[in-house]
Amino acid sequence: MSRTPAVTSRSEQIRCWRDQLRLTRPRQWPILSVQLAVGVLCAPAVRSAITADADLSWVSLGAAWFAWVVGLNGGTLAFNSAYDRDVEDVAYLSAPPEPPPGTARNALLLMTVGTVLGLAAGTLFAMITAVCVLLSVLYSHPRTRLKGVPGADLAVNALGYGVGTTLAGLVAGAHAAGASTAPDPGGWWLSCGFGLLFGSFYPMTQLYQIEADRERGDRTLASALGVRSSLALASALGLGAAFCLSRAFTSWGESLAAPAASGIVWVVFCSIWWVKSGGMSPGDHQRWMYRGLGVWALVDVVLLIGALSRPLGLSA
Repeated sequence: MSRTPAVTSRSEQIRCWRDQLRLTRPRQWPILSVQLAVGVLCAPAVRSAITADADLSWVSLGAAWFAWVVGLNGGTLAFNSAYDRDVEDVAYLSAPPEPPPGTARNALLLMTVGTVLGLAAGTLFAMITAVCVLLSVLYSHPRTRLKGVPGADLAVNALGYGVGTTLAGLVAGAHAAGASTAPDPGGWWLSCGFGLLFGSFYPMTQLYQIEADRERGDRTLASALGVRSSLALASALGLGAAFCLSRAFTSWGESLAAPAASGIVWVVFCSIWWVKSGGMSPGDHQRWMYRGLGVWALVDVVLLIGALSRPLGLSA
């Protein structure tokens, strides 16, 4: 009997750590890993290395992956959940647990560890990570809570997930190839393009949560605009993304077929959702959000094929 409290304490501690791990939403890690890989593989130095069959530093790339996907992204999502205390399903997490004590502190520690580990992928990579940590805190902390400011919530996510992830991938790829990590004009256009594309996707993540956000007092972009206006904005931002991605490919001397096809697919998807939105329930919007992730994955694949066609010998 004397050992029971100790066993209970250990069990509770294990449960707390398990819940904190769930709040980092590992189901999202593969998605962000792919987006980071797009930046890595589109880096001119990496494409040159593929053409020349040269080696890349896998240690540097591995550190970049952990720093960005687990440290920054996982920490960001857990930090957000520590204050939101969601009880309904959220993106990449069904039946979220109640955040254990210390979740916010541990999430911030995880983001800090990611920033320090990011030095293995170069100083610029670590600086980008640090800026995104700051954005994460400003987004979720009650004293600033940009998440509850319409427009600011979209801007933070477009900068962090869209521009930041792509730019971090470009920098990590260049560092792994032993080249200068300063992005070329094509890299900046690519980052801006994915920033706008994530800006287009972001309202979709809020459509099924509009009522919950309103009850909590969060005036998110989607709750302020409504469903149809949010999807119209998504279409407009998608067109902007296609323009920037096309400029990136033009800068690199690549065919415009890939960014053009990607833009068409994305805007058509947004338009179909807009047409069907009038009779859709929150559950329907949630299912369409996950379909949007599938379309995003298709966009990534098409763009990678276009960017790597010459290095892989796929073009004439």
